[in-house]
Amino acid sequence: MSDWEQLQSLSGEAFALVLLRQDPVFGRIPPEQYGYYIRQGIRAGQQAAEQWTLPELTRRLEKDRVEVCRSEETPPMDIHSEYCPAENGRGPVIRLYRPTLEKIRAAAQRQGVPVTMEQLEQLHLAHEFYHHLEHCGGGDVSLTSKPVEVRLLGVIRRPRAVRSLREIAAHTFARAVCASPCHPLAWDWLLLNEEDENRAKAFLRLCQQAEQSVKGA
Repeated sequence: MSDWEQLQSLSGEAFALVLLRQDPVFGRIPPEQYGYYIRQGIRAGQQAAEQWTLPELTRRLEKDRVEVCRSEETPPMDIHSEYCPAENGRGPVIRLYRPTLEKIRAAAQRQGVPVTMEQLEQLHLAHEFYHHLEHCGGGDVSLTSKPVEVRLLGVIRRPRAVRSLREIAAHTFARAVCASPCHPLAWDWLLLNEEDENRAKAFLRLCQQAEQSVKGA
């Protein structure tokens, strides 16, 4: 089985744990609570996905006057897309960075993985649409989930939201609405594999370790 096939076979829970591990407050989450936060993020994305199709979300963006900008600019750090809420009289904007998406498409083609630019744009549009829903009062899963307690100066206790749940939910939503054959992070891996094979293999091992962790939970 190729590295790509191994990555494709991993569960959404495994990728969710990878994202959770990147959260600034991850070190304060008791291991027995990992499953709770993973379920919270995935459930939020799945429940939202049940209410939307691609044509419906496109109509909602038009109704809300969200500008969808397909940018030809080369973004810093190979950013794929971003959502910018309305501010200073400007309406909300979803920006899709075509140079990055084209890199992913080309990498996929060289790996023999079929995907079109339209499919990649739809996947990232759906991801940012989820954040638009959050901004419009659709619910922020990080705020409706149990906060993590952190200590300031070792004494003062403060609750902190687990913000990575928003990304777990957005990825879950996009994958479901677009019927993507794999997790969105797997598409990113194709590009990483071309640019730095060692980092790509390390990421694959990280995801496989996450799979073992969630299976054993």
